[in-house]
Amino acid sequence: MNQFVEFISQFISLSNEDTIALENVLSNKSYKAGDKIVQEGSICNSILFTVSGKSRSYFVNHEGQEFTWNFHFNDADSKFENYFLVDYYSFLRQTPSHLTIEALEDIEAITLSYTNIQKIVSKSINLEKVASIMSATAYENVHKRAFTLLTSNAKERYLQLLKDEPYLLNKFQHYLIASYLGVAPQSLSRLRKEISKP
Repeated sequence: MNQFVEFISQFISLSNEDTIALENVLSNKSYKAGDKIVQEGSICNSILFTVSGKSRSYFVNHEGQEFTWNFHFNDADSKFENYFLVDYYSFLRQTPSHLTIEALEDIEAITLSYTNIQKIVSKSINLEKVASIMSATAYENVHKRAFTLLTSNAKERYLQLLKDEPYLLNKFQHYLIASYLGVAPQSLSRLRKEISKP
């Protein structure tokens, strides 16, 4: 069974007909390290499910600073938001993306286009539920991430990372972790030294 279908089957039971319909509209896509999978200002026309490799989504503020919005990978540590390469707002609204998604390593992904998802959800209640679950989960993740950035200071964000996502420190470079926390690399170094003190 297709890895994307296997993943979806954890959340909802698909009939054989639904499984076939979904698999028929999925395709495989590869990217090289450094490729821009989604470019800021372009419309995000597909949802991509990570099979292998690492990437990140980021935005650039009005001062030209990059902030990592999320990390994307597929392993035992992955949460829902880590598997998918997509700007959900751009995808659902078909409007220009505010995010850039960049391959940090060579990427293998399974892709589902906006056009195809519209076709299959109109013919299946279960596949419509799949789309609803993905949209609701995406909203929850965006809300949580934005709330954390807006209401927590740098130390609180770092402590939250240590609590919820400590594995990121071993998967991604220091400067990327810093941009994920919204701090300069030097500030992250100071935080790590301060918190590691007995």
